[in-house]
Amino acid sequence: MGRNKIVMKKIEDPGARQQFYSKRKGSIVKKSNELGILCDTDIALLMFSPTGEVTTYSSGKSFEDIMINAMKQPDELNRRSYEPQVENINTVEEADAYKQYLLGAMERIKRSKAKLLANQEFLQRNENVAMALVNAENVAAAGNESSCSNA
Repeated sequence: MGRNKIVMKKIEDPGARQQFYSKRKGSIVKKSNELGILCDTDIALLMFSPTGEVTTYSSGKSFEDIMINAMKQPDELNRRSYEPQVENINTVEEADAYKQYLLGAMERIKRSKAKLLANQEFLQRNENVAMALVNAENVAAAGNESSCSNA
């Protein structure tokens, strides 16, 4: 008997989704390892579970080294935009999948932007506090110097 074909759509039940992820995670890591060995290639795999747990795998080199090397690659790997081949979309399901991907990407970008802005505001506040402390110390030092010279 053959295996049943899995319908490629989001599993709606969070418990079932986590269970499916847990079962398939090991298989993906194993396949990555096999690919790295058979093809003598560097593999860096980064996965986030439905609950936010991070799984990383690297073949040979460290995950960080592989990612740094990838970021140093010219053109295609450093491209920061997503350009779907819209002329190759043949079904409504494919169009919906692209749409969901882009909406998800936009949401992730909004969250990243909010974090960056919050960090920027935090750093600015800390810089302002530090400058105020330096100014207060300078004023205090100047006051002490003038009181010492008056004595």
